[in-house]
Amino acid sequence: MSLQIRINGEEMDLAPNMSTELELLNPYLTFEDVLTSKATIPALPITGKNRIILGFPEQLQNDAVGLRYECEKYYNGQLLQQGVAILTEASDSYTFQVVQALGELFGDLHTTPLSEVDFGSISLPATLLPVVQQFGPGMEVRNVAAFPTILNPDYYGSNGASISYSGKVNEYTAGAYTAAEPKVPMPFLMEVIKRFFELTGVSISGSFLAHTELQKLLFYNTRALDGSYTLILSQHLPALTMPVLLLELRKLFGLAMLIDPAEKSIKLDFLGDFLGNTATKDWSEKAVKTYKKRPELNRRLLLSSVVDGGDGLAKDNPPELADYLTPVLDEETGTTPISCQLSTLLTDATTGLAITKQAGRTAQFSQLTSNFSPRLLFWNGLTAGLPVATAKSGGYSLYWTGADGLAARFWPAVEAMRKRMYYLERQMDLNEVDLATLDWSQKVHINGVDYLVARIQVALPIKQAAQVLLLRA
Repeated sequence: MSLQIRINGEEMDLAPNMSTELELLNPYLTFEDVLTSKATIPALPITGKNRIILGFPEQLQNDAVGLRYECEKYYNGQLLQQGVAILTEASDSYTFQVVQALGELFGDLHTTPLSEVDFGSISLPATLLPVVQQFGPGMEVRNVAAFPTILNPDYYGSNGASISYSGKVNEYTAGAYTAAEPKVPMPFLMEVIKRFFELTGVSISGSFLAHTELQKLLFYNTRALDGSYTLILSQHLPALTMPVLLLELRKLFGLAMLIDPAEKSIKLDFLGDFLGNTATKDWSEKAVKTYKKRPELNRRLLLSSVVDGGDGLAKDNPPELADYLTPVLDEETGTTPISCQLSTLLTDATTGLAITKQAGRTAQFSQLTSNFSPRLLFWNGLTAGLPVATAKSGGYSLYWTGADGLAARFWPAVEAMRKRMYYLERQMDLNEVDLATLDWSQKVHINGVDYLVARIQVALPIKQAAQVLLLRA
């Protein structure tokens, strides 16, 4: 039975009879946080080999503090955990703290709002086009921002009449933008994500980024160019950090997020794509007979968005912006609320344009202190001769309710699972191969029932059964 701790790829000396706890958590089963496996490192002895690998951190002449190391935990040759370890104490042994998977992935930009990130600037032509494009690192053409016409009679507040304001942001007539009305660029969501990940050296992939309709998503905002021909992307973005944005996108579209801190990568897929799959492994013979079954007491979903309080139309709770609640089940049960910071705009029935009543952020009339909440729209392109962005596109909607709504499009598999869900605490005779090859997206079969693995707790070296929390799927 061989337990190995590797720091920066080098095997460390361990104390005699050393043991360590291993807790593995399914990252897909909560939307309010990023659940990651708890990697713990036992205190390591101060030996000649360990001192060399760690860089002699215990020496008082060593100015290095808060040293960070790539850490891997192996058992019988199987890699069970990896992450970033921070040395917190060097006395008679070395003590470490393990960083959360998303904790330092983005470096200094981890806690920086998107509105303060330097995404660069773009020179705009004297004659604006509906879409601003730029070459990417691979010389591919990328959509950066669009200028959709938005109905907003309150953009200048009570001052609009004094300048004969038409009530339209990005007004477009006879194939061109009018000179007098405010010009507000709306950045493409996917472009902002790509630029952020390129800045931080983190890779991102998954079916979410490849989704044809979701690639049309724009960040709605109210910041006018005020006559400038330079587009500074950060000025038109919400004050959300990238980790928070990713969490909110998970809530909106039912996403599964897998983070690999060692590879510096994130994968975003749709949770519903694998919840309907059948089990790929049979763990029936590994199950110990005794178990505890616990019901899920809140099996109905309550899906909602925080509306922009500055929008005089949205704050009146129109039916289009209603919450979604799972219909009443056969048995009495509570609700699980999932509230998202991202919302959208209403659509004017007469013109087909997005509509709001909201003060703009502009230097004119000293309105630069006006704020806007994070909201999304679909870029619909030129429609009936107008540049249009609304809450709907290609059979998809940014409203929670309706046949094309978020609940119907992205949450049916989650909702179906919750209707029959219960928890099972069971001891399982798992070995190192079971742990190393565990795929959180795959179900396991035990005695006639399919489950998702929610949590595994086991001590290394493995001398007794693991404590496993299963979820009926």
